[in-house]
Amino acid sequence: MARISRKNAATVQEATPLRVYQTAIYARLSVEDSGKKDSDSIENQVYLIEQFVSQDPQLKVISKYVDNGWTGVNFDRPGFTRLMEDIKAGKIDCIVVKDLSRFGRNYIETGEYLDKILPFMGVRFISVNDSYDSETADANSEGLIVAMKNLINAAYAKDISSKVISTVKTRQQNGEFVSGHAPYGYKRSEENRRKLVPDEEVADIARDIFKWRAEGMTCCAIARRLNETGIPSPYQRRVEKKQKKASVHTVNPFWQSQMVKRITDSPMYIGNMAQGRTKRSLADGMPLQNQKRSDWIIIENTHEPLVDMETWEKVRALRERDKATTEERWGKNAHFRNDNNVFKGLLICDDCGSKLTRHRCVSDCGSVVYNYICPVRANNLDMSCTHKNVRSKDLHELVYQAVSQKIEQSVELERLLERMGKNNGGTKDKINTQIAEMHRKIGHISELRATLFDAYVDKLLDETEYVEMKSKYEADANKHRERLEALQAKVLLQDQTLTPQNKWLTAIRAFKDTHEVTREMAVVLIEKIIVSGYNSMEIIWNFKDDLAAIEEYTKEAV
Repeated sequence: MARISRKNAATVQEATPLRVYQTAIYARLSVEDSGKKDSDSIENQVYLIEQFVSQDPQLKVISKYVDNGWTGVNFDRPGFTRLMEDIKAGKIDCIVVKDLSRFGRNYIETGEYLDKILPFMGVRFISVNDSYDSETADANSEGLIVAMKNLINAAYAKDISSKVISTVKTRQQNGEFVSGHAPYGYKRSEENRRKLVPDEEVADIARDIFKWRAEGMTCCAIARRLNETGIPSPYQRRVEKKQKKASVHTVNPFWQSQMVKRITDSPMYIGNMAQGRTKRSLADGMPLQNQKRSDWIIIENTHEPLVDMETWEKVRALRERDKATTEERWGKNAHFRNDNNVFKGLLICDDCGSKLTRHRCVSDCGSVVYNYICPVRANNLDMSCTHKNVRSKDLHELVYQAVSQKIEQSVELERLLERMGKNNGGTKDKINTQIAEMHRKIGHISELRATLFDAYVDKLLDETEYVEMKSKYEADANKHRERLEALQAKVLLQDQTLTPQNKWLTAIRAFKDTHEVTREMAVVLIEKIIVSGYNSMEIIWNFKDDLAAIEEYTKEAV
């Protein structure tokens, strides 16, 4: 048996075992994850953190904490609250996030946690893409400084948003016009841009719309008359006036019944300033939302009316009558209303881009037939839109046949992916090695940048040298971050797409034993169905990018 020298024995006794941190993965997203490919999705955040943690034997994942759909401007989030409770209970002593903005967007509170609360509680904090680790960083860590600057910029933008909202509301309450475009029939005054005056070029057309509506014409009939006489719609007129750029994505730029309805429903035309019909706030993280009529800000007698009160009251009465008629009609056939509209919102007209609507035909004997038609063509609003008519029964059969074919294809694709996946271990290892190298390079540059200013202060560098070297470090860091993102994307492709567990195969696998098209199946598998003629259609599938990637990848194995 070999002898161990006293010197070596002492060395063995002095070796300190690595500390293993009880690690928490934390991920946050401000809006619900829609399933689209996005590096900030909850799924991808967790995946990228798991890949990072797997490379460090000191990090042992204890639990994952997720706040999906919660703002980062405060820390009142269920996942974060649970994380802090586990820290206080001694279960967690390390937090790992994808980047600092996922932890929080309020730079004051975020700084408080990083600088005081977490260190006091003995918790290590790691931000992967910022190359920040509280165990090795000091207060001048470049990764932390850059990340905090980003949070400060975001906070500044939110502060500006809040102040703008307050100013706009005050002006609305003072009867000033603050919207982007004047209502059809009006324009901004040359003397006062916040005051409306009649636009004589189209004011008479706005008056005619009210006149025709008061005479009993429907909104659809009025839209048809305007289109037939070649009157440009509000959108078309703004494009002609170069107030708006034409867009190929604009659906139905001509007159429609809803445009007429909005005009005849607006108090602006009797001289009352009606604003606040929609609301959104960057400061509160609130997307654009329609407001109830009772919440509109209406100030009376702020500008010249285009319509007299008698005409306005006639139109209002007709609106109430039509509403009551519609409710009565629905009540008469209430027993038909529970039929499930499986393809609601999914059928798109190939000509005008409108969503096809389902119409119910009830025979004298009580039988019901459903058809999907293009509302633009049905109401003769645009004669260039060809006739579209899809019977609901035929649609169900066609879609079920297409889904069945995709299910058969998925079985073969799954078999090929399983076979090819056995040979991908070496490729993935190479990519992970490159990812680790990019993290090392980014961290090294952060260290160099942190010492650069000290060298300038100590007069080891003049101003020109300092600026040049700082610019070079920034360029190198950006280049490495771009490379890191590309490598992470490759790993995501390998692990989440080119695998039998990818989103498309997982989604379609759930419907292998389904013998008819259900609403759930349609929503999960289909993005839209483009209809170009009678029972002529093209199905655009959800996760089509995943499907295309799998098909391309498996070609070499066929």
